[in-house]
Amino acid sequence: MYDLVVIGAGPGGYVAALRAAQLGARVGVVEKDRVGGCCLNRGCIPTKSLVRSAEVYTTAREAASYGTRISGEVTLDLPAVMARKREVIAQLVGGVERLFTAAGVTVHRGTAAVPAPGKVTVAHPDGGGESLEARFILLATGSRPQLPPVPEADLAHTISSDDALELESVPSSMLIIGGGVLGVEFACIYHAFGSEVRMIKRTPLLLPPVDEEISRRLAPVLKRRGIQVSTGVFIKRIEPTSAGKVVVCDTADGGEVRFEAETVLVAMGRVPDFGGLDLDALGVEHDRKGIKVDARMRTTVPGVYAIGDVVGRTYLASVASAEGLVAVEDMFGEGRDMDYRVVPGVVFSTPECASVGLKEKEALEAASAGGREIKVSKFPFSANGKAVAMGETDGLVKLVADKATGEILGMHVMGPHASDLIHEGAVAVKARMTGEDLARIVFAHPTLSEAVMEAAHGVRGEPIHIAATRRR
Repeated sequence: MYDLVVIGAGPGGYVAALRAAQLGARVGVVEKDRVGGCCLNRGCIPTKSLVRSAEVYTTAREAASYGTRISGEVTLDLPAVMARKREVIAQLVGGVERLFTAAGVTVHRGTAAVPAPGKVTVAHPDGGGESLEARFILLATGSRPQLPPVPEADLAHTISSDDALELESVPSSMLIIGGGVLGVEFACIYHAFGSEVRMIKRTPLLLPPVDEEISRRLAPVLKRRGIQVSTGVFIKRIEPTSAGKVVVCDTADGGEVRFEAETVLVAMGRVPDFGGLDLDALGVEHDRKGIKVDARMRTTVPGVYAIGDVVGRTYLASVASAEGLVAVEDMFGEGRDMDYRVVPGVVFSTPECASVGLKEKEALEAASAGGREIKVSKFPFSANGKAVAMGETDGLVKLVADKATGEILGMHVMGPHASDLIHEGAVAVKARMTGEDLARIVFAHPTLSEAVMEAAHGVRGEPIHIAATRRR
């Protein structure tokens, strides 16, 4: 008899299991694949390993501009890149397995079913099975790739994001269907590796999760670096050609356009995966967007909780982990609600992009409804000493604040180490700091963080290192 059985050992499920064990619970985990889920095995971690290889390769090719001479030609060894990626995955998956052992968490390998609250059956890969009982059940079955609206036979001419993580040679050209986080990251990776890359999508903006201005600024930067973006196209079929593949699309004006490439990658994002569970029979309310939960991750069935991508609210590993903590603390500790107000979103593009808190458009709408105004302050990396020294001056830090109080409502970054800098904004939004609060902190020099400080000064119209309107 377990206190908790977790179905799925991704970043939501394994964190929840470890936290429950900390709280004294006897925990079992059912996982049909490798622990770590999509994030560790086919998502966040392997893509970041490729991002790092792309960074090193690009830096080596540009070394002469930094005063470093490399004798001979700089070449990319993609099989070695993939081998390193597999080593990174193995190290981190092994780390989770060791944490399970240390915490006393038992892993049951196989496919789960939930015939009734408190009961979980496990079908083992060898054909055997077992039954588990638990006070609580946590559904953390994750998500699966979203596919384009084309005949299934057409998809045979494409590769998935999983396949893109296992290529042994760099395609001469790659057409990426999708312009969200996944599509942009793969576009930057394979462009750095030497592919001619084009992204196609229906909607006009790249990266819907980030602030609209950041999206609009990123597109011309990618174009300048050689990545083409075509929007307003609607895919209707994918066909093989003598040279590769062709994607045939309709345009908004009723025309037709064709895009050809050696390799076509589908990277349209993800949708909830219910893991084959019969949620209707169990009585768990859900729809195609995900399982319905309350603020403490409880489903409509007592004793059954759900977290992560299967909830369908935010497809982020960090959110899945946070939801897992909320769920098990409601079961075994002091309950608290899940807080989505401060969730950083990060894109490991080149340059990186990140957002936290309210986007400018959201803040304008909220302020207008309440009879208030907002203040937007921006500081470019081209005026930041560390960014200039690094040779990475594309982008800016943007703060969105309440005009009357100066409270920081959101922060948005495009530029070097945006993935790290965004957490300064997260702390500021969470603590309800004002621009003045942030500006009065002494930031080390020279650092990229000084761009955050300068944007904070700009909330009051007083940036130091760019010209501003003089006070009278």
